[in-house]
Amino acid sequence: MSRILISGYYGFNNAGDDVVLYGIISSLQREQPNISLAVLSNQPDRTAELFGIEAYDRWSFGTIVRELSRSDMLVMGGGTLMQDVTSPRSVLYYLGIVTIAKLLRKPVVFYAQGFGPILKPLSRQVIKRVVNHVDVITVRDYESGEDFKACGVKKAPIHVTADPALTISPEDISDARGKELLHGLFADPDKPLVAISVRDWKQEQAFKQAIAKAADWFVLRGWNVLFLPMHVPSDLAPSKEIMEQMTQPGARLLDAPVTFHDIMSVLKQCDYVVGMRLHSLILACMLRIPFIGISYDPKIDRFVERAGMPNAGHITELDEAQLLALLAEKIDGLAAEIDLVTEHSRVLAIEAAKSSELVLQALRT
Repeated sequence: MSRILISGYYGFNNAGDDVVLYGIISSLQREQPNISLAVLSNQPDRTAELFGIEAYDRWSFGTIVRELSRSDMLVMGGGTLMQDVTSPRSVLYYLGIVTIAKLLRKPVVFYAQGFGPILKPLSRQVIKRVVNHVDVITVRDYESGEDFKACGVKKAPIHVTADPALTISPEDISDARGKELLHGLFADPDKPLVAISVRDWKQEQAFKQAIAKAADWFVLRGWNVLFLPMHVPSDLAPSKEIMEQMTQPGARLLDAPVTFHDIMSVLKQCDYVVGMRLHSLILACMLRIPFIGISYDPKIDRFVERAGMPNAGHITELDEAQLLALLAEKIDGLAAEIDLVTEHSRVLAIEAAKSSELVLQALRT
């Protein structure tokens, strides 16, 4: 039985990265049901419980070497692993694992990667030196592939696919937990529901007032408004700050301890999503729910464009009047938005599935 070790940003209570891992696991198991999968995690026991596969300490060098030795392939899981804007150590950490795998003569596949920003020349040099030895690269958008090439990655074949979360089937997501959570939050859970997913970004503050006005706008139109943190605890504070700036009562914050399964179940009950967090938008697309993106990073712009949904613009230039006008246009034409996101979701799911097909092809060669 073939064994694959998966490495990525897992075990950090980030629902976006969890749904990426879930998408990778479910897609690979769909293609090859008897495959053996293991993952490196910051919380191995928690990850093993959530995903039902073996999980090991991502910080233990000896454990990493042992598990790579036991495996037939290393998969560098989705997300934006090649970036140094949060820390220059990120690139060095992940490419260190790739280097160990290649020294052990293991094939390596980059799975639906995003790219950047890369700010430091050293990061570019290490990417060029190491990633050219990777066997297959799949990227979640065309621009990420071009960014790899701009860093000097010329030898490894690059394929444009899509985010692994898009391979998740909406039919596999339970309604029960989401309905239970919402019934505990809203007096009338049958009203239309909008989920708002925000995060802090650098020192930016002005965008919060515009989002508060948008939340008020939904309340005045008879909607339930739910602030949905995708990364706990970091998303809680900006959500609360925006709620405090609202003038209309009734918005709620999902601050109960939840898993990514719970978040998917809650999102499945929504009628619209307003999101800064990338995977709030990706999950909305997978669930055929119309959405509007608010950008803080090029990855938001890239996905929103592929999904055919509106982009309210960058948080540094977010205009309250334009945001409300755009929401009014899209909500008034909600049926057409549902048709549009449904078609794009279907196409992107097919694209996303290609990553697991390429992994298994590389495993057989």
